[in-house]
Amino acid sequence: MSEFPEGLLLEASGLLSSSPSWTIFIHQKADGDAVGSAAALFEAGRLQGRRVRWVGPDKALPAPFLFLPHTEEYLFFEEFAFDDPEELYVFLDSSNEDRGVRGLRSRSRETVVLNLDHHEDNTRYGTLNCVDPSCSSTAELLYRLMRAGDWALTPKIAECLYTGLVTDTGSFMFSNTTPRTHRLAAELLSLGVDPSRVGSRIYQSRSLASMALWARALSRIEVWGGDGEFAVTWLKQDDFSLAEAVPADTEGLVHQLMTVRGVRFAMLLSQFVPGQVKISFRSEEEMVEAATVARGLGGGGHPRAAGATVEGALEDVLAQVRSELEKRHAEWIASR
Repeated sequence: MSEFPEGLLLEASGLLSSSPSWTIFIHQKADGDAVGSAAALFEAGRLQGRRVRWVGPDKALPAPFLFLPHTEEYLFFEEFAFDDPEELYVFLDSSNEDRGVRGLRSRSRETVVLNLDHHEDNTRYGTLNCVDPSCSSTAELLYRLMRAGDWALTPKIAECLYTGLVTDTGSFMFSNTTPRTHRLAAELLSLGVDPSRVGSRIYQSRSLASMALWARALSRIEVWGGDGEFAVTWLKQDDFSLAEAVPADTEGLVHQLMTVRGVRFAMLLSQFVPGQVKISFRSEEEMVEAATVARGLGGGGHPRAAGATVEGALEDVLAQVRSELEKRHAEWIASR
């Protein structure tokens, strides 16, 4: 991994500060890092007197993150016209154009796009790409950007960034947690963040609908492999309607499969619309990487947390992903 040029932080900060109007975009199936980072940047922009909008391809934000500021101003768009040369379009936590609203690929030549992200497979689609895979989260990158630009860091901004940090590190249990991550957490706490408040809002605010959806998925868990190291479950389109749940209610579900004793690679298949299945992958250290399996299916992501979208019937996709996992795992074993 090449060293991140710190000058990019100042360049990105300067671009934001010199632009009077921002439109912030987050990816589909938004997580705590995307929502926390967007809420932090929205708040910072308002404090600087900027005109700010917040846009995403999900009809609603996940309920556990609605305590964050400006979530009520979130706007749902399936497609967007990137045609205002005076506007700065800011993409947060989005590794490629396909993870967000449609329309970016057909943007005009004058369109200015700031790409802020920490995914190592980011396709560098922005006019300015401030991408650092060494960061645990986009929230960590955004914190560094704000510090580089000498921006005011209020308790409200700190709480937003802490939300992104704690969720993308799995409450500091994932392998992307570094000494720098803990130093950042300490700094955010010193700015007034109450970790018990954030934790209770994130992890103790699930709806009955989401719990009903999880019950359906957990009842179907299949474990296999020589030592029971693989686990998979799935959700059909009908499961969402019967549970009165929404796609955002799957947030965190794949991690539950990793809590099964002996499981080191987990997959969640979700059918939101007919003929298309979204897959979330998670893997432990000393196991074939989640991103390797995801890339074999046309997806990508972090080494240990990745995703893919596959066309086809759920039963066919289930067989396909199991086969892909076994194939990539055998290759990983042979290469050791």
